[in-house]
Amino acid sequence: MVNEAELSFTDRLLSKAQHIGWLPTVRMSFRKALRPWLTRLHRAHVLRQPYYVGRQELAGAFGVDPKDLLTVVARVRSSLTQRLPVSPDRVEAIRRVYEQQAPSLREATVEAADRICGHVFDLLGSGPIALGATIDWHRDFKSGYRWNPEQCFLDVAHGHEAGVDIKVPWELSRGHHLVLLAQASLLTGDAKYAQECVTQLSSWIAANPTGKGVNWSCPMDVAIRAVNWVWTVALLATSPLCTQDWLADVLASLVAHGRFLMDNLEVRDDGVTTNHYLADLVGLLYLGLCLKEVREAEGWATFAVRALVREMDRQVLPDGVHYESSLSYHRLVTEMFVSSAMLCRRHGVQLPTTFHDRLEKMCQFVEGYTKPNGFAPQIGDGDNGRLHMLTGYAQTDVRDHRHLLAVGAVLFDRADWWAAAGPSWVEGLWFGGDPRVAWNREQVPPERGSVVFPEGGFYILRKAGDYVLFNGNPTGTQGVGTHKHNDLLSLELHLEGEDILVDSGCFLYTSDPQSYARFRSTRYHSTVRVDQAEQNRLIPGKYFCLHPDSRLHPVHWDIGGAVEQVAAEHNGYERLSHPVRHRREVRADWVNKSWRITDHLFGPATDSHPHCLEWTLTFAPDCSLQQVETGWVVSTPRQQLWLDGPRLSAQGKPVAIFPRLDEEQVAEQYGRARSAPFLRWSWEGSLPVEGVFTIFSAAPESRTQFSERQELR
Repeated sequence: MVNEAELSFTDRLLSKAQHIGWLPTVRMSFRKALRPWLTRLHRAHVLRQPYYVGRQELAGAFGVDPKDLLTVVARVRSSLTQRLPVSPDRVEAIRRVYEQQAPSLREATVEAADRICGHVFDLLGSGPIALGATIDWHRDFKSGYRWNPEQCFLDVAHGHEAGVDIKVPWELSRGHHLVLLAQASLLTGDAKYAQECVTQLSSWIAANPTGKGVNWSCPMDVAIRAVNWVWTVALLATSPLCTQDWLADVLASLVAHGRFLMDNLEVRDDGVTTNHYLADLVGLLYLGLCLKEVREAEGWATFAVRALVREMDRQVLPDGVHYESSLSYHRLVTEMFVSSAMLCRRHGVQLPTTFHDRLEKMCQFVEGYTKPNGFAPQIGDGDNGRLHMLTGYAQTDVRDHRHLLAVGAVLFDRADWWAAAGPSWVEGLWFGGDPRVAWNREQVPPERGSVVFPEGGFYILRKAGDYVLFNGNPTGTQGVGTHKHNDLLSLELHLEGEDILVDSGCFLYTSDPQSYARFRSTRYHSTVRVDQAEQNRLIPGKYFCLHPDSRLHPVHWDIGGAVEQVAAEHNGYERLSHPVRHRREVRADWVNKSWRITDHLFGPATDSHPHCLEWTLTFAPDCSLQQVETGWVVSTPRQQLWLDGPRLSAQGKPVAIFPRLDEEQVAEQYGRARSAPFLRWSWEGSLPVEGVFTIFSAAPESRTQFSERQELR
């Protein structure tokens, strides 16, 4: 029953001009017109000047005679340990903290390192998979597809075959596990972990000629790999296995990484920047500050610092919310900014006060959206992306973002965040945190109350173990909507330590376009769909874009009392031939333990055109629902709740509705989904319409007694 016009080129052009301005739009149009020529020009440049760096080129990069190369390499080796955020004189203290305060984490680290030594990986929802005696760095081991290692990086295809996921070799080649091996070597003193690290790095360099193959096709991944390699070689610098010959090969590849990044920065045609460009900058910053002996290093660092300051102002909203409309990417971006700030502090590089102020707000947002169980809602896209994993590799749930609070505790001297970091508190030690401070941290974090982030559009009501998130997040990235889902006015509900209503998350990207579109859709979120239309139209052929049809209108909130509430409306359906506006009000009664959601759908006063309205409630996988006389019993492993309603009235009169219970999927991480109950109900008729449903925290009564509770009738 969609009654809207097709999304035209003119619509998209005008929308773009509205969000980024006419000048960038004109520039974008010229760049798109010139793109075929520019691509051919860049390709010719790449083929004419390959990025490969050998021993001769490395000596040139150091500005020394080739016969003096190993002398310089030895000097770099001795200096590297001083260039990470963690000081080498604290390594022994960190080891003692692991042994005395975090023995389980030490054991988990060693177990994960042993699996890596056996070439067993669990990436992107794959489950544990043994890759054999020799790792094939060019293979998607989930599908078996293999990319040509001799192909120019500009020609590497992705999304070209169903079920083939280019993110698998990218994720493996980011090298997060190499840092784990280096840490295991330091924590245990066992040389086998260092040996495996050395072997894998040599294997990767030999198998991936610079600028060729799948692992050079995304500059962001090149940058993340460079960061993890720097951490790895710095942690291994004192090992006898870190020979000058081996380190020379690694340094040569790292110089090639830096040159590649400077030549392939990821800026969109319209000038909009995203987490990809930010990662490019962080890679250059690490290379520039940690490889000071390279003649180009100062230029890399200077450019990166200047651009990072600019990107903080551009990509992060005043309340600290990253503008790509995804909590998973907020984690990634916060991690990149925090790591960069700690590295700059280590090297005496001054960043503006405004940069630090906004970065602290980013961490405060992490604290704000973290649920009482320690997990983040899966709002927007999410691909498990990390810059580095200094704790919890293959052990920590990807929904746990609290390691950012541990690093923030060090950066901003926030003692409260040591406790708020939960089991991730050890991460702060690898960023220069004083082990004595961590040792004496508060064990119980202070109770957090409700908080709002108005620019980012997140309204979080909380009391003790109960939590409600009201999603008013706009179509981000200056209206591009790169990682936004059609989730306006949707809800997360977490009660007594358990998830009740959840966001459906994001399952896969280019390897399964149908699933990606489904998880982004309006009907996959706890909100209202009108006339089978999306809140924001999907753009054909654009994976990470939404047309910015919806705008959130003034939000009202009242927090701080025994009853808290928030209300907002959006105009995403006003583009229809018969416009509709959706207003939602959420009321949390903490005394009576009830949560009421009221929806108002209305159009022009004179319009009597019938509309098809569809409500969805996405329940957590561990919930089960049973219908009773006046609602539903919601059962979880530890509690029972009562869902009263839904109750619907049209033009002031009650109307009958017939809810149905569907079995759909919720993605708790990329590549892994679980079945979950979705409660839906539909109605067709004329506006205005009001829908009300209430969730009560019920006493442990029998299900038959639920229907007899007169106060709920």
